[in-house]
Amino acid sequence: MAACHHRWSMCNVRDGYLVIEGCPECGARSSFFSAGPVPPIDEYHEGGHFWISLGCSQAVKFDLQCGACSTVVSLDDMNGLMLSTCDDSECGVGKLVARQDEFCLVYVALCADSRHAGGTCVSAQGIQALNEYFNQNLEGLGRRVLVVPCMMCDSIDRCRGTVIADVGLTEFL
Repeated sequence: MAACHHRWSMCNVRDGYLVIEGCPECGARSSFFSAGPVPPIDEYHEGGHFWISLGCSQAVKFDLQCGACSTVVSLDDMNGLMLSTCDDSECGVGKLVARQDEFCLVYVALCADSRHAGGTCVSAQGIQALNEYFNQNLEGLGRRVLVVPCMMCDSIDRCRGTVIADVGLTEFL
């Protein structure tokens, strides 16, 4: 059986907020996606952490489904997608952005643990599907999109970019 040449589309689209929290006692950072009408800003204790709100951005969360074979790639481990404008020469994403020409956009797939203390980030399968999705209609146009996991950032706390707030912002390519 031949491998499918996937034709991805967004499914399970959810609008909401990327909420970023930090623990001032240990410096830990965490983020989560909230689908509520208003982003939560509660302070609370959890284990040895005292979590406080560091900010939020409107965000969109989605999965990808292939129209040819019906495969669904879950992006539950991605809390948001950021169009990178990083120019930090010490950052892996900043270096990558600097090497691209003006026809390439670099997106950073944001996971829950910006410090990656657990060693996990957005899955390789998710990153591959996102790259295929964003590039599937760009052939012959001289444009391209590169999606990378936030684990490539030297410090996601300093990385610059625009969090994608609605599905329409992915259509300007």
